Amino acid sequence: MYTGFLSKLPDSAAYEKLSREKISNTEKEFCSLFKAELPKGYTELLNFTNGLSYNGRSICGVYDEEFLADHPRKKSMDILNFNSSFREMTDITDYIMLGKSSLDYIVYNISEKKFQILSNGTMECFGTFDTFLELLYAFFEV
Repeated sequence: MYTGFLSKLPDSAAYEKLSREKISNTEKEFCSLFKAELPKGYTELLNFTNGLSYNGRSICGVYDEEFLADHPRKKSMDILNFNSSFREMTDITDYIMLGKSSLDYIVYNISEKKFQILSNGTMECFGTFDTFLELLYAFFEV
């Protein structure tokens, strides 16, 4: 499923995949912090790549403190840090923030159980998708 999508992007867009243990631990920590579960499509992607970055568009990854000390620019694209920062800056808790570009946020709408592309200024919805894979194709325009 994700293999076909990733084959359409340059190799440099993907990163080393995470272990099942790291994904499970991140799911538990996310749920503990935000009282919401990470969407299945996103966690499935982590089995193939720890985030994505291509053509000014990025999907969050999972990074430990040691990695972030060496790569401080990645802190804003860590799934836990990105959601913490967004919730601290806004009073919006309806979404799980999964990625961004200069114009858009990639989110999971918790109440609607749908993936969406939202304007990062007005939070206007530009697209709603049943699966994370459908959203990725639209967001990365492949």
